[in-house]
Amino acid sequence: MAKQNKVRGKSITRQLRDETESFIAELKSSVTQKNYRKWLTAFIKYCREQHNCKTHAECMKHIQDYSDYLQEKEHKAATIHNYLAAVCSFYDVPMNTITKPIRYTAEYTKSRSDNGKKIRADNNPDNPRYARTVEFQKVVGIRVSELAKLEGRDLRIDESGHMCIFVKDGKGGKDSLQRILPEDQEFVKSYFEGLGEKEKVFKPIELSNSVDYHNIRAMQAKKCYEYYLDRINTEEGYAENLADEIRLRWKLYRTEKLPDGTIVHKPFDEKLISGTYKTKGKCRKLAIEKNLHVTYNKLALAAVSVFHLAHWRNNVTVQSYLLSR
Repeated sequence: MAKQNKVRGKSITRQLRDETESFIAELKSSVTQKNYRKWLTAFIKYCREQHNCKTHAECMKHIQDYSDYLQEKEHKAATIHNYLAAVCSFYDVPMNTITKPIRYTAEYTKSRSDNGKKIRADNNPDNPRYARTVEFQKVVGIRVSELAKLEGRDLRIDESGHMCIFVKDGKGGKDSLQRILPEDQEFVKSYFEGLGEKEKVFKPIELSNSVDYHNIRAMQAKKCYEYYLDRINTEEGYAENLADEIRLRWKLYRTEKLPDGTIVHKPFDEKLISGTYKTKGKCRKLAIEKNLHVTYNKLALAAVSVFHLAHWRNNVTVQSYLLSR
């Protein structure tokens, strides 16, 4: 925690910011580091200007005040959650102890086709200049930061014999394997042919644009859901095999770090792959308005979540991908 006395030559604000750096450095993802630095800086600025805090111990007392302040400034619920996530994580304060607005999928605007964003040359997915990355993304569906890291050695075969893309240092700093549907495998292989193990698949200039790759990722998630649903409904024994593959992937990769540093495997909940997922409230209303599914087969949903998005949670897959359009 922060020192009580001002370090010579540093402003109090600068000192408080510097004292967050060791925490930020421990975060695995460079994207997470960048975001947490921005959000913690904003909180420190608020504490200095609104409460004249001089130590982190004093700042910590005003987390709820900060949440209220952000609401008064009419920030979106998702934005408030992001800012608070960084603050609560740094001060080791449970998020559920802070009163904050509820996030509704129906209110998300990111990657919506109707969000009013103007089409320009640099964000148009139909621009021939970006064809290589866009066409690849349509059948792979990883994040743009993950596209930038892809190397010749990152085309893999997973534990069940399926072709995958190996994603290094993905969201949360975690590695993952993301499957390629059988119909797209030859196309994806063509991107890796002739590359050295550490040679980049895409040059920086190919990703220097504002194309909405997240929206393309969402389109791929929808395609994958329909693929699994069709095979579940038409092929005898496929559902059982798919369920076994999901359990195996979970056993191998779904871990968590305990406070003492021990890595343990999270127990698998059969509810993830059994029954029907039903949208409710504003999410259901949005689905009806957009002519999308209001219910989902949980097994097909879990396959998309686990094998193609590495989110591991059905609700995130529905709310952030399958309901986007």
